[in-house]
Amino acid sequence: MITMLFPGRHHMLTKFQYSYLRSIIDRGINREKVDRIIFAITSSDHANTRRNPIPLYLRVLAIEKFSRDLPCEVKIYPIPDVNQTKKFAEYLLHQIEYQGGEKLTSKNTILACSTPPVINLFKKLKFDNLPVELLDAKKDKYSNLRPYEVVDLLVKAGKNWRTDLKWKEFASQATQDVYLEYNLGDSILELFKDSLINEDADLTDTRDYNSYARGMDQNIEFKFNDINPFVIQGKIIDAGCGTGALIWHLSKYFEESDVIGIEATRKFYEYCKLQQYPNPFVYFYRRNILDQNFKKNTINTFIYSSVLHEIYSYINKEALRKVLRNTYNQLAPGGRIVIRDVVGPEKGKEKVLLELNEKDGKNLGDIKSLSTYAKFHRFVKDFIPRKIKFREKKINRKKLIETTLSDAYEFMSKMSYTDNWQSEMHEEFGFWNFSDWKKELKKIGFEIVAGSHPFKSNYIIEKMYNGKITIFKQKGKDLTIVNYPPTNIILAGEKPKVDN
Repeated sequence: MITMLFPGRHHMLTKFQYSYLRSIIDRGINREKVDRIIFAITSSDHANTRRNPIPLYLRVLAIEKFSRDLPCEVKIYPIPDVNQTKKFAEYLLHQIEYQGGEKLTSKNTILACSTPPVINLFKKLKFDNLPVELLDAKKDKYSNLRPYEVVDLLVKAGKNWRTDLKWKEFASQATQDVYLEYNLGDSILELFKDSLINEDADLTDTRDYNSYARGMDQNIEFKFNDINPFVIQGKIIDAGCGTGALIWHLSKYFEESDVIGIEATRKFYEYCKLQQYPNPFVYFYRRNILDQNFKKNTINTFIYSSVLHEIYSYINKEALRKVLRNTYNQLAPGGRIVIRDVVGPEKGKEKVLLELNEKDGKNLGDIKSLSTYAKFHRFVKDFIPRKIKFREKKINRKKLIETTLSDAYEFMSKMSYTDNWQSEMHEEFGFWNFSDWKKELKKIGFEIVAGSHPFKSNYIIEKMYNGKITIFKQKGKDLTIVNYPPTNIILAGEKPKVDN
């Protein structure tokens, strides 16, 4: 009696897999009967990503349908996702042991796998392998389409996926049934067209989301207090809701409203769903905020807190304008867009002189250990959106750096975010000043709500700027200290009411 271990993400079960497994069961292995198959569903805690598009419960449902006619016992074990590790095989076997009390070894189990890296890891544990689709690992040759390739066929079919015969030629009937019954093709198409995120539904590969979340949430009450006066009750959207911290405050304060969070990043989306909120009328969608996700004239407030600069930075200016237009379309008459974000200085092209602290860190080394002066030179080297132009000068015995106010602001706005330095080097904060933001909203049709304004965050000034950087302007032989530029805006635009 022998067990067959069949690991995989199992988003797409194929006709080839069924016939292959059935033939092994029918003839046995080395005269031993295969008495059961264990489906180990890897990345079981992932869904709504291109790599893992299908939630666990639907994968389980498809496997149950798929295996009903297999003449052996079938067991299913969910295996939570882990980062790449050389001990993945041990991890998978331990998960099965801890979940079901079953100890699988090379003596009682044979692997069925077509993925060479996984095969090699199990080979080190002396497991024999049934290669399924794999013919030649060195030549990367396979006898049939692998599951992800069948998913690609569905994506190529586009809106016609329900009737397309190409992907159905390879997909098992069980998978076809589940996909059609639960409209999974539509979900997959939406994921694959998403230009904002990578295949794991993250915005960038260089961001430490734990430290990023802590940074975003540490001043959440201040952010809520800035946003709160501009909110119209009804249907309130927090677009790019992160960890849901702002959602929590909104749901507490606006008890009679539906509070809806939209988040593209899988890690934050899953986190949001696990939290408890004061108002039961809280809902989350994992969607791309570039899209028009709601019907026209149905939303009362759209909130964008520290997210629109990322659209500009990771895609482009036109994508940001598209978001603003889509927001206008979705808002009901009298509804509002509320933007709390970074902002560029009004006179960004003016030349300024920077005195940077050289004694608060090292001249060389890890970014976290550098002085403010050394960080500036690293910033000049690493900043991706544009070339930073500067020159060093000595005036009145001061060692100064001459650059534009815009370039100074880009450095100032990023110099403290060392945990996510590489990610920050992709982002441009000062692309629009407050006047520019207002013009963009007015072009679309918004009326600017009184009370909108640029401001300086006391926290940023006190914790990040003071003692590290001083801004001067030169007047003749004298230096005059210049106030720090605004750090943020709170800007609300209202869609005009329609007369009855």
